[in-house]
Amino acid sequence: MGNKYTNILLKQAGIIVSLFFILSISSCSSNEKIVASVGDSLLSDNDAILLLESKGFNLTDSVQYIQIIEEWCEQEAFLQSLKKHHPEKYRLIELRSNAFSADLARFFIEEFEYKKQLDTIVSQEEIVSYYQSHQEEFILQDYLVKALYLKIPKELDYKSKGINQNFLLKNDKDLAEINSYAKLYAENYYFNDSTWIYFNEIVKDVPIVKYNVDNIVLNRSKTYFSDDNFTYFINIIDFKLKTEAPPVSFLSADIKRIIVSQRLQEIIENNESKLVQRIKNENEINTSL
Repeated sequence: MGNKYTNILLKQAGIIVSLFFILSISSCSSNEKIVASVGDSLLSDNDAILLLESKGFNLTDSVQYIQIIEEWCEQEAFLQSLKKHHPEKYRLIELRSNAFSADLARFFIEEFEYKKQLDTIVSQEEIVSYYQSHQEEFILQDYLVKALYLKIPKELDYKSKGINQNFLLKNDKDLAEINSYAKLYAENYYFNDSTWIYFNEIVKDVPIVKYNVDNIVLNRSKTYFSDDNFTYFINIIDFKLKTEAPPVSFLSADIKRIIVSQRLQEIIENNESKLVQRIKNENEINTSL
């Protein structure tokens, strides 16, 4: 959704990190381990770990731990220097920090208030109804296929194993043979004859550009070829034309997300002004205007 609520959601992680770096004048308790200081500002071990977590770093990685401390020291040195030489700009940073904090506070309050009203259960009937009413939105930009794909190192003698025949899937045992071979030797492998997948997803690491993709798919090709490093096997079992909408089963998860997002947007539109007024009423607000 292109609305204020989701914009705040997208910025959440950045805000958390920014707040720490913008104003990191710590009030560490006496029993906390201090790992760095710049002037009167202190960085505790607990806060360094929080920074590691916020960046998705490994908490046991000593190199990343040291990197976090060094980054904090550099950032804090700039803050201290700005405060000393340009106090009016430092004050602006403080004000902007408060604005970031308020946005984050609003995000958490809205998340709690709106999502507790949100019904996330979507029936199959709702999914089918949405699909039937919006098929034009789902017209394919790529072929959907059910296919076998196998990528093996070029130096392997696949013919002695009969792989060039097994991949044709003419016999019931062929798929089992391909599976066993792929587990031992394949660099990449895909086969699921009950699930649709975009053709480009299967061949994203295949030098397919010199081949006619339309011919490969539309003719249900069973082909294999090599480049300098690998041999590639492709067997198109079934396909959907680009001008078609995918099967509803392929789109169910996406349609469910769309329906739930629409419900959330409706809740926001119906409740945002009420929520703002309630929060303002909970707090004593005085202005000189």
